[in-house]
Amino acid sequence: MTTIDLSLANEALYKGCEMTITAGRNVLITPISEAVHLVGKNAADIVAADGRRDEVMLTGAMAVWAYMIVFHEVVHRYRRVWYNDGRNEPVLIAAHG
Repeated sequence: MTTIDLSLANEALYKGCEMTITAGRNVLITPISEAVHLVGKNAADIVAADGRRDEVMLTGAMAVWAYMIVFHEVVHRYRRVWYNDGRNEPVLIAAHG
């Protein structure tokens, strides 16, 4: 199963976005209106490089907008899309054929 970490620790997903560290945590500086385009392109690149198409797990703490962008990219490219918040059991979000 492929796992995509949506947290700001995923450098490949946020390539081109500007970040800073505040109180020991990554903080996105790039305005969301710009970041959505960068994250969408980066997500497409990540998916294109992944030869597996059976299942994908979305995980990592991040804002809903990032999850929506990545979900849009993976939903029709993987047979099953899972979500794991790290506290509960993984949840099946979408299943195709």
